Amino acid sequence: MDSTTPLPFPNASNDPLERDLAEIDAAIGLVEQGVASRVRLVGLVRPEAVAAAGLARAQEARILFRLDRSPEGISAITLGPRT
Repeated sequence: MDSTTPLPFPNASNDPLERDLAEIDAAIGLVEQGVASRVRLVGLVRPEAVAAAGLARAQEARILFRLDRSPEGISAITLGPRT
């Protein structure tokens, strides 16, 4: 079994937007470290509100970013693969 380096869990915030951005940052970290080629985030509180900041962070890390909306209006963010 390959050994992995645990990612530090970000400090929990009371602000839902900061929590959503922390999830995006963690997903970016997983792709950067090669632990995952893609990460799909579902259940974020306000994915549309953090999409621009998340996109900027993903682009800085050279990771693809995609915001998807289902016909039911549910949004999810997919990060990866690396570009």
